[in-house]
Amino acid sequence: EERIGGRVSFGYMLTPDLSTSLGMRGEDVKIFNPTVPTPPELQRVLGNSALFVGSWNIVHDTRDSPFLPTQGHRLSLELEEGFGTFNFPRAIVGWRQHFLVYERPDGSGRQVINLLNDTGFTGANTPIYENFFAGGYNTIRGFYFRGASPLDMGVQVGGTFEFLNTVEYMFPITPADALRGVVFCDFGTVERSTEIKWEDFRIAPGFGLRVTIP
Repeated sequence: EERIGGRVSFGYMLTPDLSTSLGMRGEDVKIFNPTVPTPPELQRVLGNSALFVGSWNIVHDTRDSPFLPTQGHRLSLELEEGFGTFNFPRAIVGWRQHFLVYERPDGSGRQVINLLNDTGFTGANTPIYENFFAGGYNTIRGFYFRGASPLDMGVQVGGTFEFLNTVEYMFPITPADALRGVVFCDFGTVERSTEIKWEDFRIAPGFGLRVTIP
């Protein structure tokens, strides 16, 4: 897969916690050297295709930090319309909630529970390279990149519906909070339709470390 293109967006703060933006993305996408046998989803996108995506986004964000939040929430809604070689709509709802359960009197040593959810829908005409995928460090950890996605003829073809969730408990390890531990459980699914198939539902518990560099 090769992509050449770019994007532009314009945002506006409606209130200190509420913002909205409009964006446009344009790319020339080239798909080549497919696996054999080739699934139909991959066969129909071979060669070059023009991709244009217009988007509108609204976000309500009360978090105390965009990088390492310990309190507040972030609720977002993004609506997209893809056109060009393929026409398709897309909608994604994202929710992040952070609960502070303990801190030292000076405000350090914070212990936090994080709840995260992404639910997305995309049209049936969405090309394979714009489908939803799961697996990897930023979706369902413990799986290879895209490794928790639907397969067709051994190819990760993605899906038109995603329901991805995370529950985390973050706690300090060092006194200066430079090193933190995280116990987490990622769970969810990507499906080729809006029907959730429980045999494809993935659950991945684990433990991680986070390093803060001033």
